[in-house]
Amino acid sequence: MAKSIQAQAAAQIKAKMKAAGFSPQVSSFSASMCNGVRIYCKEADLPNKDQINKICMPYQQGHFNSMEDIYEYSNMNEQVPQVKFVQIDYFG
Repeated sequence: MAKSIQAQAAAQIKAKMKAAGFSPQVSSFSASMCNGVRIYCKEADLPNKDQINKICMPYQQGHFNSMEDIYEYSNMNEQVPQVKFVQIDYFG
């Protein structure tokens, strides 16, 4: 069975993060009309937030526009498996 698009995105993000010297916990999720990847980084990685965003955010297709209550596809890239949401959290 082939991996879901969110599982593919999570695997690629984890590999790129490890190659950059980070050791995140990465998981994917899906729900009705929604999918995404959660990345849990160490709080010590917080000074590298820009580098982490540069690695992870190309996998997000767009953003939610709460003023109009719609999801806007503003970052489409057919070169990588993309999901609707990429969430990056830092923990101690």
